[in-house]
Amino acid sequence: MDINNVVLSSRIRLARNIKDMPFPNRQTKSSANYLLDLVLNVAKENLDFETFKMSNLSEEEIATCMENNIISKDIDLNYGGYAISSDETVSIMVNEEDHIRMQCIITGLNLKKVYDIINDIDTVLMQNLDYAYDSELGFLTACPSNVGTGIRASVMMFLPALTISGGLEELSSTLKNLGITIRGMSGEGSESKGYIYQISNETTLGKSEKQIIQEVESAVIKIYTLEAETIDKIKESNDVNLFDTILRAFGTLTNCYKLSSSEYFELSSLTKLGSELGLIKLKHNDIFDELNYAIKPANLIKLSGKYLNELERDIFRANYVKKMLKSEILEDE
Repeated sequence: MDINNVVLSSRIRLARNIKDMPFPNRQTKSSANYLLDLVLNVAKENLDFETFKMSNLSEEEIATCMENNIISKDIDLNYGGYAISSDETVSIMVNEEDHIRMQCIITGLNLKKVYDIINDIDTVLMQNLDYAYDSELGFLTACPSNVGTGIRASVMMFLPALTISGGLEELSSTLKNLGITIRGMSGEGSESKGYIYQISNETTLGKSEKQIIQEVESAVIKIYTLEAETIDKIKESNDVNLFDTILRAFGTLTNCYKLSSSEYFELSSLTKLGSELGLIKLKHNDIFDELNYAIKPANLIKLSGKYLNELERDIFRANYVKKMLKSEILEDE
């Protein structure tokens, strides 16, 4: 089984704060605005990033940014902002949980490359900003779990076989003892959608960036191997009920009149699993990774070019998914 069908993306996030300034949850209006202007100006002048203030964005623009993982739900909508690279792989959030949350996301498994990219960005910011840093503790952050390197290395994985078989729960306990955690696709406190999980380090203190990245990548390889082995076992099991559920999901996905986002994630994940099992013939599976973003409410409105209420979104979503699957993925037999 191709690892790229299991590993969806790699992400490195760094948490940084400015020396002698209160954390975002204790900022005054004037200190928050000062810090916002300070960081955005540094990013614009030294990195040539495009910058935005949340207060200048519409609700639809904010929702689109959140759906595309450019910003998080924790960013301050009044005194926050972000800077973004031209290829949109790197974003720098200002006044989120920390003064600065910078991240880089690329497809596939390559945390080392992601770290090299974000480390270069961090170096530029460090040369122009006075970070809050302690010689013993490392980078000082709003949440104690981020003190130290301030790094969160995470990988998104599609794990239907381990989920269905029940193996993921036992694996999660084993990895937790090694400092690796398995979360839902939106991170801490979120649920899994479409068998998609985030694998990441739990703490940052007492370990180097290199060590953390190696530990996360080793865990990802182990999980991938177990997922591939479980897929093979499911193939051999000839589970009629599961196979029937998968084909019914594919039939619904390609013939429904309306489709909610929760239904999409359920049906598309089963369809993608069906492709891995050889039950459904698809040209490639990464179309689902694209659709996972496209079918969200704000992105659908952007695609349609007009406002859509919930029912209209469900109808548009169904037609869009059917069009993508039927015209771009299904092979002629």
